[in-house]
Amino acid sequence: MKKLLFWLFATLIFFVPLILWPYTSEVFEFNKMVLVYILTVLVAGSWIIRMIIERKIIFRRTLLDFPLLAFLVSQLISTLVSIDPYTSWFGYYSRFNGGMFSVISYSLLFWAFVSNIEKNDVVKLLKYSLLPSAVLVSIYGVLEHFGIDKSIWVQDVQSRIFSTLGQPNWLAAWIVALIPITQSFALGEKTKNTKFWIYAGISVLFFATLLFTKSRSGLFGTVVAELVFWGLTLWKSKSEILRPFLILNSIFLILAILIGTQFTPSIGQLFTKGPSTKEQATSGNTALETGGTESGTIRKIVWSGALQIWLHYPIFGTGVETFAYSYYQFRPAAHNLTSEWDFIYNKAHNEFLNVAASTGTVGLGSYLVLIGFSIYILVKKPGILNYSLLAGYLGLSATNFFGFSVVPTQLEFFLFPAFAIVLMNEELRIKNEKKGTLTNNQKVGIAAILILLSYLLFLISRYWYADTRYNFGKAYSSQGKYSDAVNYFNEAISFVPDQAIYRSDLANAYANQALISFKQKDATATKASIDSAISESDKAVALSPANLNIKRSRFAVFVILSTINPNYLLNARDTLEEAVKLAPTDAKLFYNLSLTYARTRQTDKAITALQKTIELKPDYRDARLAYALLLISLKRTAEARVQLEYILTNIAPNDSLTKQTLEGIR
Repeated sequence: MKKLLFWLFATLIFFVPLILWPYTSEVFEFNKMVLVYILTVLVAGSWIIRMIIERKIIFRRTLLDFPLLAFLVSQLISTLVSIDPYTSWFGYYSRFNGGMFSVISYSLLFWAFVSNIEKNDVVKLLKYSLLPSAVLVSIYGVLEHFGIDKSIWVQDVQSRIFSTLGQPNWLAAWIVALIPITQSFALGEKTKNTKFWIYAGISVLFFATLLFTKSRSGLFGTVVAELVFWGLTLWKSKSEILRPFLILNSIFLILAILIGTQFTPSIGQLFTKGPSTKEQATSGNTALETGGTESGTIRKIVWSGALQIWLHYPIFGTGVETFAYSYYQFRPAAHNLTSEWDFIYNKAHNEFLNVAASTGTVGLGSYLVLIGFSIYILVKKPGILNYSLLAGYLGLSATNFFGFSVVPTQLEFFLFPAFAIVLMNEELRIKNEKKGTLTNNQKVGIAAILILLSYLLFLISRYWYADTRYNFGKAYSSQGKYSDAVNYFNEAISFVPDQAIYRSDLANAYANQALISFKQKDATATKASIDSAISESDKAVALSPANLNIKRSRFAVFVILSTINPNYLLNARDTLEEAVKLAPTDAKLFYNLSLTYARTRQTDKAITALQKTIELKPDYRDARLAYALLLISLKRTAEARVQLEYILTNIAPNDSLTKQTLEGIR
């Protein structure tokens, strides 16, 4: 059983960073999270079976037990009082990591590791599982930079690589924690030894990968990690490591000059006129990294919103992983003036503020205590490998200050302290006092555990399979094949009936199906699809009442149905009136509400809503133009002229429609 546990951890460490699947709704994180669930079940089950076989409670007490237990309890309470309990248990859909089930999994993996893995096995896991996985990830990432898969992704993957992790900053954060480990193994060899150059080469590969991500938070984390690692190692053994220190850091410096960093140009850029370093650094695939407004400016706005959530929910927050819902209640109006003003923000882009907003002061306090005790454990026993684990852990924490954890980095967060605990202790050799055949009670116990494991694995498999059905439903819906989409969405719901997103997208498919039946003059089919669309939308809202995106989707459903019966515009209006209560600073919601008011002949309310829209977002061209057209219809041409001239002067000087409208009232 000990060997089995070792190989299960080796599988976990090796495959989680690598795994992805193109036929799920989220290619990267979802599959990594599911693999963690599967392996957690197998590890926990094997651990229990080992205890049954050896007739002992096998549990190693550590300094991290109470801090970790306190963190678990804080997350559980926050989940129980959450504004969206389902999201708090399973994580925000498309992110998945961070939900209560994931926290339980990481905690079980920590305790299972320290209780079952031997000292020598830690080095084996690092050398023959973690590093080979990282090498494969990095090689693929470097090849991405040279265009191996540039035609596959929407993102400019050559400019900012993300390999098998799915996002440049996530890849960078994960690599940051590994660079000191490869350097520590290099220091364990003489510089004339081939193994030294192998580990040095791996370090260089990792650093090149980091540079190709163009991640500023990753570079900052690397600086922190390198300062800690080399500071401690030079302090403890100056003469022995001076030569490898100079070799490794000289290569890093040369590489930074050749490739360039987020703040300095490459050699090639010095001699050719290409995109600036800043332009490259902001050409990513998330809201904070996609062109336009500088990402640091946006982060400050999002952080201020997170602080407001924390102030309004100071004890237990709004619920684990509910930032995507609570942020819009306190979203600063200044967000409307950024280039990502209508993007969805499901994280605070600061792990500490994200924890504070979602789980309150209790959650943040227990999280900081957990980090503090982890650091203490990592520094408790001197040693180059321990220094590397400490450096990687601190580098990871530094990147989390400007980002958020994902499955591979969260494994590092929980397992690095576990590595250190095992390394500082003597070998665990628990003797079996009663050798021989298993008793009947033992056989029954093992059978019961195997049945439970099978059931849990079945539930996880069903959860994963439901997502593949949902993904096919989305694909068919985007192609206009709504009948097929309905079938796939219903299949997904049959496996996971409480997932609000499934029902929301099903409602949209039914609405479009109703529109097709209406055009075909099939009254019976039209009514059936309309009833199903409204019913599924009602269920989606009931399952996730705080989810603004569900409200937006419901509005879209009623807009589609209003083509069949204009009275559904009243439902669309009511939906938006509820939505703006959840997002009182969302300019787009107010704009859509104003158009709905205008279509339902509530002109005064339409004007008020447009005025509110412009107040929230003065540079909103569509809102000012709609306001001008509404004023023209009311014969208030002087006021309309002010709006049109503002557009041409301050927003879009060459806007042909605005010019044409202005000419028409002169």
